Amino acid sequence: MLTEEPVLIEEFVRTGKVRIVFRDVLSHGEYSIRTHEAGACAAQQGYFWDLHEILYRDQPEVSSTPEAGLAALMKKKAAAIAGLDSVAFGACVDGRQMRERVTTVDAEQRKRGISTQPIFEVAGQRLFGSRPIAAWRELLTMATR
Repeated sequence: MLTEEPVLIEEFVRTGKVRIVFRDVLSHGEYSIRTHEAGACAAQQGYFWDLHEILYRDQPEVSSTPEAGLAALMKKKAAAIAGLDSVAFGACVDGRQMRERVTTVDAEQRKRGISTQPIFEVAGQRLFGSRPIAAWRELLTMATR
């Protein structure tokens, strides 16, 4: 989705036609928990999407980092975000302050039958996996009429 995401944001989100909502789905064990916790910590300061973009872009590095090093890596990645309070972010990540929140959202998603990602819900229809930009444009244009 990330390759199509900037185009969809420009054409549909910024114009007010579509809203993107991210919900935690913890499908990769401790890696998912730690990265989703970091995302929630960044969200507290309004920087969720900034960290999301960095972690998605750097996915090979994140997935090859030993579990014991994930917190340090999250803090290093977040330090690149201008305006983010890295001390507060670090305390949130190190203290695992968002663990309950992300596991609760994951449990809610699983009750809805969602246990993998990406999942998209458009006009009441659940879609699994990404699509080419032309398919997204057609789908979202029809859904927003």
